[in-house]
Amino acid sequence: MCRTVAACLTVLVLTALSAHGQPAGRGDVSLAGQVELGRMVDLAAQRLKLNIEYNPADLKGQVTLRTEAGITDEELWPLLNRLLASRGFTTVQLPGRSAYSVVKLSEVANLPRVESGAGEVVPGYKTVVVRAQHRPAKELADSLSKVLSKPGGNITPLGDGGLLIISDLSAGVDAATALLERLDTPGPGAIVEEIPVRNLSAQQLATLIAQVTAKRDALGVQKVPGDVVPSPDGQSVLLVCPEDSALFWREQIAQLDRRDQAETVTYSPRYFPAADVAKLIEQTVKTTATGADERWKLVVDDLTGSLVITARPVQHEQIRALLERLDATPATARRPVRTFVIKNRGVKEIQGILEDLLQAGVLDAAAEQIASSPGPASTTGATSGAPVTISLPPPPATSAPGTSPLMPKSDSQVSAGRTATSGSVGAGHSGTQDRPLVLTADEGTNTLIAVGEPRLLSQVESLLKTLDVRQPQVMLEVLMVTLTDGQTLDLGVELERLTSAGDARIRLSSLFGLGIRGSGGDRTAGDASGFTGVVLSPGEFSIIVRALQTLNEGRAVSMPKLLVTNNQAANLNSVVQQPYASVNASTTVSTTSFGGTQDAGTTVTIKPQIAEGDHLLLDYSVSLSAFLGAASNPNLPPPKQENSVTSVATIPDGYTVVVGGIDLESRSKTTSQIPLLGDIPILGEAFKSRNKTQNSSKFYVFIRANILRNRGFDDLKYISDRAVADAKVDDGWPEVKPRIIR
Repeated sequence: MCRTVAACLTVLVLTALSAHGQPAGRGDVSLAGQVELGRMVDLAAQRLKLNIEYNPADLKGQVTLRTEAGITDEELWPLLNRLLASRGFTTVQLPGRSAYSVVKLSEVANLPRVESGAGEVVPGYKTVVVRAQHRPAKELADSLSKVLSKPGGNITPLGDGGLLIISDLSAGVDAATALLERLDTPGPGAIVEEIPVRNLSAQQLATLIAQVTAKRDALGVQKVPGDVVPSPDGQSVLLVCPEDSALFWREQIAQLDRRDQAETVTYSPRYFPAADVAKLIEQTVKTTATGADERWKLVVDDLTGSLVITARPVQHEQIRALLERLDATPATARRPVRTFVIKNRGVKEIQGILEDLLQAGVLDAAAEQIASSPGPASTTGATSGAPVTISLPPPPATSAPGTSPLMPKSDSQVSAGRTATSGSVGAGHSGTQDRPLVLTADEGTNTLIAVGEPRLLSQVESLLKTLDVRQPQVMLEVLMVTLTDGQTLDLGVELERLTSAGDARIRLSSLFGLGIRGSGGDRTAGDASGFTGVVLSPGEFSIIVRALQTLNEGRAVSMPKLLVTNNQAANLNSVVQQPYASVNASTTVSTTSFGGTQDAGTTVTIKPQIAEGDHLLLDYSVSLSAFLGAASNPNLPPPKQENSVTSVATIPDGYTVVVGGIDLESRSKTTSQIPLLGDIPILGEAFKSRNKTQNSSKFYVFIRANILRNRGFDDLKYISDRAVADAKVDDGWPEVKPRIIR
């Protein structure tokens, strides 16, 4: 219902005008004259079938329209929104509502819902969400904000996914989306190119290019897109830029990658150790001259006692000056005293090895080569080729004319040096100052005292790191087993017949030693072992039967254990000495004296050498001997049997292996019989005696080696504890028992 008469008349006029003279279905509206703004809202709601909410008090005033040609329903809604915007109002759709609301532009922020554009009548003020496909959303937001209305228009990037929220009058939003289509186009293709650096390090070159680019941008010059970053290996830089600007960045890299060339030079210190000289150079030359120069490189060549240095020419000048100052040091200051505590070997043994090297000229070979080198120093620059060797002139001689501290020693000098090293070192020893190195051993503290040039002392220290090392120990278990197996079978029959023929007495016998003849002339079995049987008719006949089988099985085991250090020989002897007499007879007297002893038992000699893998090289000799019985004569030693194994073999660590053995077997069969009668089947068994003997003897040697590598001797302690427990020996440690404390 219209609120006033004037309002009702206006609606009727607008309705009549809209229907007058228009073809059916066209929907054109002709407006002319002064029209109230509120009535325009009502007309749009009626024509477009929309629900519009507004406050009539806010929409006061009239607008002048001249639409003689008429406007369609589609054109009516945009016209209304333009009229409202000119008066500071607009239409919006609130979230969750289908009606349109007329609100002030100053209050429209965050009110409208996000438009989906799915066939609805678009309000005058709307919010849309668009996505940038090719360019960053933040960069596009700056450009799109230029076409939005002020105030009222707003554009906000949403996260890093390229989304943009655009809120403005419909015309402003349409203009922004149209501009977005023009701006959000694919840019030129980007390239990633690796460019090697020649002079500067990768980090230095990238930092320098970044600094130059920042200065260039500060001058207002057009910015060239791209970036230069150091590669992970430090030998090149990575160029990341569009294809059309790659040439510019390549020229920048080539222009800035320039500095003075580096040279590689080899220096040979005369008297001081190369490692100590290298530390001095690092502390003086590199710190003061190179800064962050990554080309600086110092390598200590321990094989030749030289230094290989890569640096700039100005740095090489400082190094040469430093070496000349060191070589000009007086001889007395170049002979310090060093003590080396020998921890794992005998000091005399180490001293002997070093003296042999010194006598052979191995230790001071480098010094002799330097002393005989040509005079003036010579050097040539090198940037990437072979190193340059710097040969400095020899220092002034400090010894007698014609001699040099580093000249090769004569035989007499070497002999004197060997004698001096056995005692103390002092000024009173002749020729001490002429020798570059003097060694003395203090056996009380197992310390090696060395007096000489620092370079030689450094060589001695390096050698001691290899020589004075604790060798692992080896627990050796030698198992010697003797197996004997014997079988003897004796079977025989004796017959004896007594008869007479007239005055003649006849005795017929088949005797094999089975019985003995008694006092009455008859044979009896006696005390013979085994089964015996006697059939006796005194004065007529006797029959003796004997059967004996002997079985012998023997096993003798000898298992010595030895703990020995690597590359050391271990000996174990467990022997029994059997004495025997000696008789000296003459025509008048006979003298019996001690003739000596015969030894029998176990003898083991083993020298292990631990190889690279889990195996050992054994040099062993194993012998097992035993007496076979009593001596046949008191003046002779008893008979003895000895089995021995001697060889060099490789065995695995911790595994029992057989390293040798002998297998003896003997068989014998003896038959004693009466000729012809013994060959008669069955009956012949009564006229014969049988003896069968079968003996077998086996001797084996097993060796098991366990390498004890634990540095805390835990493995040796474990083995010892088990042996102490088996032997039931008190180890001396107090037994701790728990006690209840109340």
